[in-house]
Amino acid sequence: MARPKVAVFNMEIVGTVNPILPVVAELVQRKCDVRYYLSKETYVKDVTAAGATPVKFDDYFTRWEELMEEESEWLKTGGYDKEAFDALPAKDDTMMIRMMVFSLPGGCCLARRLTELWKDWRPDLVLYNVMLVHPFLAAKKLGIKTCSFATYPGPGTPMHLYAQDFDEREDFDNQLALHPSLRAANVIAEKVFGVDVLQTQLQCRFFSNEANIVFNIPELQGPVNDYQLKRLEGSQFHWVGTTDPELRGLVPRVEADEDQDGTEAPWRTTPDVKVVLVSLGSLTVEYRWDVPEHKSSTGWITGKEYSLRLWNELLETFAGREDVRVILSIGKRDEARAALGELPSNFFAFTFFDQISALRHTDVFVTHGGANSIKEAILLGVPMIVTPFCVDQPTNGQAVERQGAGKCFNDLMATPKGELSAVLEDALRPGSTVARQWRQRSLELGQALRRGGGAPAAAEACLSLIIESASKGGA
Repeated sequence: MARPKVAVFNMEIVGTVNPILPVVAELVQRKCDVRYYLSKETYVKDVTAAGATPVKFDDYFTRWEELMEEESEWLKTGGYDKEAFDALPAKDDTMMIRMMVFSLPGGCCLARRLTELWKDWRPDLVLYNVMLVHPFLAAKKLGIKTCSFATYPGPGTPMHLYAQDFDEREDFDNQLALHPSLRAANVIAEKVFGVDVLQTQLQCRFFSNEANIVFNIPELQGPVNDYQLKRLEGSQFHWVGTTDPELRGLVPRVEADEDQDGTEAPWRTTPDVKVVLVSLGSLTVEYRWDVPEHKSSTGWITGKEYSLRLWNELLETFAGREDVRVILSIGKRDEARAALGELPSNFFAFTFFDQISALRHTDVFVTHGGANSIKEAILLGVPMIVTPFCVDQPTNGQAVERQGAGKCFNDLMATPKGELSAVLEDALRPGSTVARQWRQRSLELGQALRRGGGAPAAAEACLSLIIESASKGGA
């Protein structure tokens, strides 16, 4: 058969880019012509290094209004009327609300542009991040095979439903489907692209009905509602574990004795000093620092309020301790560093550090529960204390506790001061049974991740779809 053509679409965030690049490299090695669509220059070098061809293409994330203004005449022709435009969320609404409402109409606009673009180069397979609908719609219109990929733990992750109780999620999704903007956009999706998105998909999680790659293991999946299971019926899921060749043990890692800024890496210390690594994720300490995106029983709070609540408790409990070293990842905001003030000698705050290198020397990892952070921790057998903030983090943290690899404080703001520190103290105690059990279970989960097959298994799933299509005579 001719050289297979693969189009790749992704969110342009480091946590979503890193897992897919080894898959891209594997596809290129298997003689595929891979084109990776980007809106910014940020990852052009990385994509090129993986062997793919970077292609400039529009984005809709955070620029929905501009996109829909550019395509307003086409939208109106399709029946997207004044009521639908007027119902669009304002700029001061939460990021999650805006994404839920804008994703489908914005996705229709980009799908239209893709179908035009692919008149000159038509892919055999579209490999896309499950949070993006436009590559899925364009592929369906043109009869191209599709495969989604998820960097979080599969369909049990609530994403936009994280603030809803489990038994309330169906009502929430049903109400969302009644939104005038989504109803009008869905008419276009049906007429132009042949997909009834509101009846067949989960908003902001647009799984393929052909194949889906999950960079994780089922043990870390959250519970899935019955109504969601029905929409996923017949979908095939490939749980490939981790694609990072270093963490899979395929490539030896050479660690530096210094951190990025040239200072001695503080996680390198004597055995009698316990290391606590604290990382709350870029969503918390940067993108949502001033945005009330965390649903606590105390109300909606910002990343700043959440971060300071945790950092201050750790400072009050461990400041000045010679037997404990606390290392904080605080992001780029000057306000975060200023809020911490002058740190005691056993505390270190970094804008960014090599988390994998640090985790190799960590006794307990205090984390927001991002999927990539959890995977890195269990691959290195590190016990965790999880304090979720938003999206997939609550179900990730609950899975860690359910699997016995750590403790989850699902509502940090309502947790009595000192409770988290007491659990951390116990885990740091020499000879701690808790720490030993957490570490053992973490190691076992890490072994399961390595057995997932990684990038070769993901590439095989993609190629099997292409071969199946070719054997049937193509689209």
